[in-house]
Amino acid sequence: MKPENFTSEKIPASLDEVSLNNFAHDGIKREYLTYIPSGYSHIIEAPVILNFHGFGGTASGQLALSDWRDLAEKHGIILIYPQGLELQKGGSHWNPDPVSSDSKSISDDLGFVRRLLKRISKNYSIDKSRVYATGYSNGAGMAYGLAHHMPDLIAGIAPVSGLMNDEYLSTTSGGSPVGLISFNGEEDWVRPVNGINGYLASVADISSHWARENSSTQSIVEQFAQANGDRIERTSYSRDDGLTTVEQYLVDRGGHEWFDLDIEGKDLNQLAWQFLSRLRKQDEGILTARKKSLELRLPDVFTRGLADKVINFNALTDAIDIDINSFGINRSATFETGKNKKEVKKVLAKQDFDFLYDQKKGGLYFNENGADKGFGEGGIIAILKGAPDLTSSNLEFI
Repeated sequence: MKPENFTSEKIPASLDEVSLNNFAHDGIKREYLTYIPSGYSHIIEAPVILNFHGFGGTASGQLALSDWRDLAEKHGIILIYPQGLELQKGGSHWNPDPVSSDSKSISDDLGFVRRLLKRISKNYSIDKSRVYATGYSNGAGMAYGLAHHMPDLIAGIAPVSGLMNDEYLSTTSGGSPVGLISFNGEEDWVRPVNGINGYLASVADISSHWARENSSTQSIVEQFAQANGDRIERTSYSRDDGLTTVEQYLVDRGGHEWFDLDIEGKDLNQLAWQFLSRLRKQDEGILTARKKSLELRLPDVFTRGLADKVINFNALTDAIDIDINSFGINRSATFETGKNKKEVKKVLAKQDFDFLYDQKKGGLYFNENGADKGFGEGGIIAILKGAPDLTSSNLEFI
């Protein structure tokens, strides 16, 4: 068996610390873009997002269309933008199904993605229980293909302006549920919401299928108005334990596009991550990634008496959501821990971290003073009883 070649080179600086990588699969050079967040540490397992371009598109074009880098910085996500191969008749594409005599494509994209994830896991510390996929149009179809054929690797998908092979409706994903959040336009002429007979399933049938796969029998429908007058309908399906496993967004007057949404202050990428980040694989099922979370906002006064008291915090499963806008932070927030309050206040506070944790006493502090001495007009915002081992993976900056 011949050794596999692996190369990596930087692509134009306009793509801002994104690396272009390639390796040979089935004797063909396969390429993908990688973005590693600046706060990445091999000590902490990072979630992974695969983001697939549409037919005729490119990995760099998909990065421009669906740029997750801000979310990656804030939440420690490793981003992968794979590049599809050209069809013989022209046009880069994705083949979401195994290659067979009936295939229109001879590209083994499922095998490529499986090998790609193995390579990423060798080079970086990734959380294999939190691998997700999104994509546009044909790339959305690829996300559906991964969920159906490789549910052992994928915890959730977020297809945009795409549909699923209707043959999947009559089969299961091998008994391993996968979460789904989908976005479709009611006026999409390329991937119509009612599907294409004998080829692609309708949006309603797709959502029902994955709700069944996830044993999610409870549903709720909500309406949201957009500033341009468009109406958004969200249908959610939940399990008996309360975990929402399927969310379907239908955009009134929406076409074949990557939608510019504002739902409760969140755009499409943020909605997708809010949904996906709750899910993780375990054995042959999906579980909520966090058992519970606590939201912290800027207090009126920074005193120990008024600081939030957090009890029974489990650092392995629980999270603290910090509303950074309320603290006047309009960029990616930073966090560090110190062995005691002295180190936190006199050493770390001068290194311009926004939030600091006293590992000895369990105090969580806001540092308003930048790189100057002390916390400035900031101070203690929470006390974690028992001083659990808090890391950046326990914090969500929202």
